[in-house]
Amino acid sequence: MKQVLSKIGILSVAGLLAALVPSAHAAPITATYSNIAQTATLDPAIAFSSDGFVYVRNVYEGLLEYKPGTMTLQGVLATDWKSSADGLSFTFNIRQGVKFHDGSTVDAQAIVTGLKRIQAVNQGPASMMTKVDTIKAATSSQVVITLKAKDFTFLGKLPKLPIVSAAAIEAHKTAADPWAKTWFASNEAGSGPYTLTTFQRNQSITLGKNSTYWRTFDADTPTIVVIRVDPDITTAMQLLSAGQVDFMGAVGPDDSVAASKDKNLQVIVSPSYFIQFMPMNVTRGPLKDVRVRRAISLAFDYKGMIDFYKGYAQAATGPLPVAYSPALANKPKFEKNIIRAKRLLKDAGYENGFTLTYLGLKGLSYEEFAGTLLQASLKEVGITVKQTLVPWPQMAAAYSNQDTAYDISFLNMSAFTDDAGDFLGKSYHSKSSGNNGGYNWSFFNNPTIDKKIDDLALIKDDAKRLKSTLLASTAIKDLYLAIYVAEPQLAQPVRKGWTGFYDALDANYSIRFFYTHKVG
Repeated sequence: MKQVLSKIGILSVAGLLAALVPSAHAAPITATYSNIAQTATLDPAIAFSSDGFVYVRNVYEGLLEYKPGTMTLQGVLATDWKSSADGLSFTFNIRQGVKFHDGSTVDAQAIVTGLKRIQAVNQGPASMMTKVDTIKAATSSQVVITLKAKDFTFLGKLPKLPIVSAAAIEAHKTAADPWAKTWFASNEAGSGPYTLTTFQRNQSITLGKNSTYWRTFDADTPTIVVIRVDPDITTAMQLLSAGQVDFMGAVGPDDSVAASKDKNLQVIVSPSYFIQFMPMNVTRGPLKDVRVRRAISLAFDYKGMIDFYKGYAQAATGPLPVAYSPALANKPKFEKNIIRAKRLLKDAGYENGFTLTYLGLKGLSYEEFAGTLLQASLKEVGITVKQTLVPWPQMAAAYSNQDTAYDISFLNMSAFTDDAGDFLGKSYHSKSSGNNGGYNWSFFNNPTIDKKIDDLALIKDDAKRLKSTLLASTAIKDLYLAIYVAEPQLAQPVRKGWTGFYDALDANYSIRFFYTHKVG
């Protein structure tokens, strides 16, 4: 997938390539990125959201990565790889001469230890390793990963598995903390292009150029990266226009429209593997009944939400973004139908209504608007909605346990890999439950759906796998586990003079700054 950079519009590919020609800069180049929240932890085995990715992807590396703006894999800590004839094992040749930031060597055993740490910590990134059986160092420069069952999508998961220094684990572990989670929560030992310089909780993270990095920095690539926290988007947009900020995290459509009219700004516009939805906590109360969930889905004002996006969104057709397959574009769009919604609630015994809670992210206009629209929509069918808006750390904490989670929330879900089945797994597989640090915020647990998702990776033929994935998506859609709000475009305000890519496969708003360039 190509991301296209616009100058108050859209640059041609040729223009983008021309803009990438390096220019000389004598002084250090600083890129400043503003986001409404800061990652709750610096630990790459735990951080698994956009605010975490923008840090992790710049400090750590995995065996493979996606080329910027695409779904094409390329080697990073691995130079090349091959799979066995039975599809159960993968052999990786490790790049020689690479050092972690603590000076220790990146070798096969370090890779093994790093991957085993992700498994042991067992948070979000570990969801990419559920089929891994063994991880072994065949030699000092070769790693073999063996799976419990075939997974023809496994390679696409490897960019999500950042490797830490085994020496750092050994140096900072304790009897009570054998994987040094406490130390990694506020320190780092990666091998990426940037090192951690300062970490000010809820204020900023400053990264500096890795002077021993195995790749060469272009002359116009930033050598300093500041990831700052600006809870108020209006203030952040003012700082962007004034030149104190260069890149933005999540923004609303009104911000993109404003940026398109600002002479100092440009907008990165891209179709994306991205959907916004409101997961419903199915573990308690009226939401345990599929008839109630369907009624809520029918009551929601989808047109009102699309209108809010001012041309930067299209209607959703279900759990999967339309970009995964042209066939999805032909599926029926969700539409409001109050008469049917009331009939379903009466059949379920709730014709007199009830009260639900909604938790949204403070500082994002579209999440507050969605909550307000939900209140107005459900009021028409006798359901009262109490809306609460909190910063991301509080929202994530609430959804780390189904008992503290609200009835309905809001998620921006983007593709994490090139596999549509993995997209479904992140939101609906029981192993991705919020209880496990994942984004199944419906807390849905159904062995039949789990098996449908798991079986997709066993299909070798891409076309057949996609066909089965679409069937699984339909089965999930019919359970009404969420309100599928919209499919927004990525329309990110950026300071003029910068080129680069937002990573659609890293929750949309992350940037690998090694691939950005300051050309003006």
